Amino acid sequence: MEITYTPIPCICKGVVKWKIKDTETYDVEIYQSPLGPITGSVVASSIYQPGLNDNYKRGDFVQVLIYFTFGGTKSEFIKVQPGGKFWILGLFNEKSIANIKAEEPLSATNNDRLTFLNQKGSGLVISENGESMLMSGPIYSSIKADGFGIHQNVIRDVAQNFCRMISHNPPFNFAMEHFGMFSGSDEDDEASRINETDHKIIYRRFVTQTKSIDKWISTCEGTYTPWFGANTDYENVDSSKEVLCTKIIHNGDSRVTIEYGEPGESLINIRVDDVIRSEQSLPMESPGASPATLGNRFSINISDKGAIKLTASGSATPSQNTVGFSLSINEQGEMNVYAKGKITFSHSETDVANNSIVIDPDNGIDIKSKKGFRFNGLALVTKKFLDWMNTNKQALCQVTAIGGPAPIHPNALPAFSSGIVQISEQDGFSTINSGVARSGQITETDDFSSVG
Repeated sequence: MEITYTPIPCICKGVVKWKIKDTETYDVEIYQSPLGPITGSVVASSIYQPGLNDNYKRGDFVQVLIYFTFGGTKSEFIKVQPGGKFWILGLFNEKSIANIKAEEPLSATNNDRLTFLNQKGSGLVISENGESMLMSGPIYSSIKADGFGIHQNVIRDVAQNFCRMISHNPPFNFAMEHFGMFSGSDEDDEASRINETDHKIIYRRFVTQTKSIDKWISTCEGTYTPWFGANTDYENVDSSKEVLCTKIIHNGDSRVTIEYGEPGESLINIRVDDVIRSEQSLPMESPGASPATLGNRFSINISDKGAIKLTASGSATPSQNTVGFSLSINEQGEMNVYAKGKITFSHSETDVANNSIVIDPDNGIDIKSKKGFRFNGLALVTKKFLDWMNTNKQALCQVTAIGGPAPIHPNALPAFSSGIVQISEQDGFSTINSGVARSGQITETDDFSSVG
């Protein structure tokens, strides 16, 4: 038996979604054809030329000429002919676009409901208890008044995927929301997912402030597959990080990223970055975007063991980032604090002159305490001074006359005089002008990726 495939022209019914900018073509949603509704939409041109901008408008009912592939082993319509052109033949009036075959009301048990179903089990059920249910196979929406608890005056929607969007010209979507479970991109992919962990559950949103793509917010919970900027057209769900919840606030050249749930050092991760280069589209299904090039200004990481790493005053240099401040506390409670510039400890700005510790990289450490500086309740002297006193305790003073002054003995005087003018590293009594200049270089390697 010879199997043949033949292109057959068919006149189908559709609704104009919008006109494609700078062209004489239109995006048309086909709701009636030999194969039923066509998934997605088709791009169709007007059958006559020249066309005018106002030939068709959004919401117009049109008839469209489409070629379908006919034949095969069952001699039936198989699919839309690949590479075929679609032509809008003209407008028409449609009384109803509901693609159902309405039957006579069917009485269920005890005649307690009215049922309107088509042959595939999609339709409307109205019960005497006040519940209305719109169904399409296992998917349904129910509305019911009265009841108790969380079922009182309830609207319940049951489906595998919920999608809503505010759109203009694809692939740019001004606002999108997706809540659902991804089980595979096709039948083969779905059949290969035998483990529960292979079925990705996700809730994500994407909202722009205006029609411009420069200011947007992306939220993702569950499987980490957030939407980025103009890259909102990918449909596969594939976890690219172990993050369970993230919010990205993008405002022009600045971005705030908040991530929760990734095991290890970044159980909680908060960042403020300069956007050197935003994410770009990639010719792939998921994640559909290249990582952004970000320069970090501020970050804080809290690990799943309670360790903390905080950096601030970053140079915003990708990869080779340096910061002006760094604080870290490890799992053992050990703390390191670094600052590039002067550090001041006091009660307030007005108390610095009276009671403060100032660590200045150019001028050393100054301790000011007008109420006294004590250790264990006692005033302090340096160890060098005590060593000098101990060495010269038998010959410290020289008596010249009874009742007169007792100067330092000549044997002790040279050591005392040199100890005052020298620094401690040279056996002197003072630490002044000692040490090398500070580097102030706090390097913080940054390998953060916005995509994963």
